[in-house]
Amino acid sequence: MLTYKSNIIAAMALIVFISGCNLSSEQKNVKLDSPLTRPISPTNRKDSRAALIPYPRNVKWSGNNFAISKYKLTIPGDDASELALVAGQLHNAMQAAGGKLAPNDRWAKKITLKYGSVKTATDNDEAYALSVTKNTVTITAPRTAGLFYGTATLRQLIQSDNGNGYIPCCEITDFPAFKYRGLMHDLGRNFQTIEFLKEQIDILAQYKYNTFHMHLTDYPGWRMEIKAYPQLTAAENHRQTRQPGKFYTQDEIKDFVSYCKKRHVVVIPEIDMPGHSTAFKTAMGVDMQSEKGIEYLKVILDEVCEVFTDTPYIHIGSDEVRIKIREFLPTMAATVRKHGKEVIVWRPGGMPDNKVITQLWSRGTKITDSAGYIDSRANYINHLDPLSGIHRLFNQQPCDVPSGTEKALGGIICHWPDVKAGTQQNSLRTSPFWPAVLTYSERIWRGAENNRYDLWAKMAQPGTDAHIEFVEFEKDLITHRDRYFADRSFSYIRQTNIPWKLLDPMDHKGKLDASFEPEKTIKSSYTLDGKTYKWYEELSYGGTIHLKHFFGFPSHVKKPTASTAYALTYIYSKTDQDAHMWIGFNGPSRSNRDAQGNAPTGQWSFARSKIWLNDRAITAPKLTNPGVSGRAGHEIPFTDEDYFYRKPASVHFKKGWNKVLIKAPYGKWQNRKPRKWMFTAVPVKWDGKRATELTGVRFATEQELDAMMNSH
Repeated sequence: MLTYKSNIIAAMALIVFISGCNLSSEQKNVKLDSPLTRPISPTNRKDSRAALIPYPRNVKWSGNNFAISKYKLTIPGDDASELALVAGQLHNAMQAAGGKLAPNDRWAKKITLKYGSVKTATDNDEAYALSVTKNTVTITAPRTAGLFYGTATLRQLIQSDNGNGYIPCCEITDFPAFKYRGLMHDLGRNFQTIEFLKEQIDILAQYKYNTFHMHLTDYPGWRMEIKAYPQLTAAENHRQTRQPGKFYTQDEIKDFVSYCKKRHVVVIPEIDMPGHSTAFKTAMGVDMQSEKGIEYLKVILDEVCEVFTDTPYIHIGSDEVRIKIREFLPTMAATVRKHGKEVIVWRPGGMPDNKVITQLWSRGTKITDSAGYIDSRANYINHLDPLSGIHRLFNQQPCDVPSGTEKALGGIICHWPDVKAGTQQNSLRTSPFWPAVLTYSERIWRGAENNRYDLWAKMAQPGTDAHIEFVEFEKDLITHRDRYFADRSFSYIRQTNIPWKLLDPMDHKGKLDASFEPEKTIKSSYTLDGKTYKWYEELSYGGTIHLKHFFGFPSHVKKPTASTAYALTYIYSKTDQDAHMWIGFNGPSRSNRDAQGNAPTGQWSFARSKIWLNDRAITAPKLTNPGVSGRAGHEIPFTDEDYFYRKPASVHFKKGWNKVLIKAPYGKWQNRKPRKWMFTAVPVKWDGKRATELTGVRFATEQELDAMMNSH
């Protein structure tokens, strides 16, 4: 688990001791989090001595270590209240690594948190400097937020060698590229409890997120108590399949906002209008875009603003709806502004006012001349596949600029699982939630020099700077998976070492189950109906290969047509061994069910996809809901449709080389249009709960792959 709760009384007593200050009753009840760690460095990763996510702006390693033993922690005495949580977290981390609080200064090593200036390109309240020598650790920051983030980095630096804790000596100067670094949950469609959200906030804050966007209303339900209109949260006015009657009381929200504030996270509430408003219309009996609807919404927004006192922003939606009353959105914006708050709207949307902050959600949306913009384009977690999606996030440039400006405010990664989740844990389990959160934290904190659109759906070639950088990031991501997410769903496996040989797709003439010669023999080329089909000269890399990306990003087949593709790789196993594989084809998005839907019984997909290991077909899994598709499946939770949230396929690797052949047809089936043309195949070690890298195997190099193909 990423965090643990330690003994509150002992921890608070510690803080009193180290700060020399008395704590109020509120401070004594602070929940403490535990240590955290990770390594990464886009500039000097090979020299990196720790796993740090996000990797700091400037790091210099000395080669020495601060051995963890007896220590004394000093924090600014006049700010014990603000820093109680920080001090408790750091103490827990040191104690877990073998450190002990020294009763006096004589033999103690010094750990000091202090306020002071930090040299950065611009003034930044979240900046910090971290200095580690053999006997001292010092974190300097202009504000409490910087001390919070500096401590988060220090906790990641803590390591162990044969049970001996240490911190690599270094000099770090760090600050964020963007002002807004956020996550959004669609709580209108799938409710999550405050306790569950707090667990996520604890983790988000440690990865230097500072914004949480609560999408509180949508078609299925209204999730915020409005005392003037209690009918909005009544169970009978919610979709009966979507946790009817589940909502947040105003007291719960105030507590949650306070909890987030202590972790330097600002909460942005969204009351979506005038679209996505079925729950409102059902409860109030009128459309939002009506005289009565506007009257009701003014009262609602007054209450929302009063509850979210410490929040400087209110989001009013405005997307995916026809604006019938031109003054509707300006009127709502004026209601918010009278409370001294800024207005955020979606773009594309119906707001004509350019003084609002716009949140971009569609890839084709151009940057507007609004008061500022937040980027949420092409980064919806529910649309991301665990392997290719993480690679895409890593190569996206937030706001289309290397770092924030007065207009380019930052980004919010969104989670929109439209389909019924079933349980709140299932909502995260059936998407690559935590790998995406960690990857986006890297990108939104550090920024990106370039927007590598060419790498959004396929991996860079080995030896290139882009590939080397992602290889090093991948190592760190896996380190975090194993150290801090052992009891959470974390669907990512090493994939940068997986090469595929792709065959020019063959025309199947509308027959998805048509068989072709590669299924019988491997040759350098094939002739069919007078046309020659060859294996692509350039290898494709990754655990997931997009032959055609469903959003049109540049992928491996330049001009997709109704045809059948084949992919080939070889895996060397040191021994005969039973193992497992992640195997999937054309996986459904959690936003909805793919147009082709769940695979029918006995098949890997509607497209009649197949996979062979050493010329023996691997049997497709028996799905809980075979054949379910489209809107008919929106109220059926995902259970085992895709490879990363079901038991992996059982396989056997023989000693020596093992041939893996993929068949991936593309085209209509029973008048269902295909959206995705992709496959995933990765050997894994399965412990009954989670998948990790399979040991004792390796993939063929380019030269070995060519040699084995030519030997057939």
